[in-house]
Amino acid sequence: MNITVLYIILLVFTITTWGYSWVLMKMGLGYSEPFTFAAWRCAIGAASMMIYLSIRPVKWPAMKKLPDYIAIGLFQTTFMFGLMLYGMKYVTAGKTSVLLYTMPIWTILLVNFYLKEKLSSRKWIGVTLGSVGIICILGWDTVVNQNLQILMGELLVLAGAVSWAVSNIWIKKRMVGEDIYAMSGLQLAFGALGLALLAAPTEGVFNVDWNAHSIYILLFTGIIASAVDFTIWFYLLKKMDISILTFSSMLVPVFGLLFDWLLLGNPLDPGILVGGLLILGGIYKVSKA
Repeated sequence: MNITVLYIILLVFTITTWGYSWVLMKMGLGYSEPFTFAAWRCAIGAASMMIYLSIRPVKWPAMKKLPDYIAIGLFQTTFMFGLMLYGMKYVTAGKTSVLLYTMPIWTILLVNFYLKEKLSSRKWIGVTLGSVGIICILGWDTVVNQNLQILMGELLVLAGAVSWAVSNIWIKKRMVGEDIYAMSGLQLAFGALGLALLAAPTEGVFNVDWNAHSIYILLFTGIIASAVDFTIWFYLLKKMDISILTFSSMLVPVFGLLFDWLLLGNPLDPGILVGGLLILGGIYKVSKA
């Protein structure tokens, strides 16, 4: 199989399953509070990765690299999931996904201003198209029907997006020679520990309504959307242009809104369709560059 085709297949799988997981997360918050849900999701992901690591040869990190793994766990998991899910208490799931997936814009800006990798005019056009697409999906009511709680929730989700972008840059610059499976498992473990420490005094780590549906949600979001998808994400971060990869992830909220429509019956408005097309146009411009 052509290696480029493999990258595309892996990216499409990740985007689709992440999109589906937004519907599940929305349902999951009906069974537990945000930090508790995030802690269980990431702990299940970490446990599944540790089981996998125990049955295959793995290059464990040197002790001097441990701070990098802890940093990725904090930025990629504790801060990103904690801020995003807490913000979702005040913002709809669909718009939360759109706000979180401004991550590519923050990543590209960090690449340009922090890593000093100057972007071509084509990439800037792509960033502009994607940003306009995000605004179209969010809709005009985000501006005209604003209140303090919603604004706080939106800012929390945006902070989660910035945290994810910082993690991407950290991995790209400092984790090049590290084992992607160890990286995925350890960052989930460190991140889940951070989330559990947040949940314990505020929500109660075991305060979950356990039933078949809540267990399915935690298993899917923990094993598929966390362990499998983030392992693929770390692999692609090492292999692909970071601008193309992160920008392509802007399609996740489009899939999330489509699944929201198909499974939960929430309506699609024209802004979502126009925004999706603009994001596709932005991805094309960035990848051509």
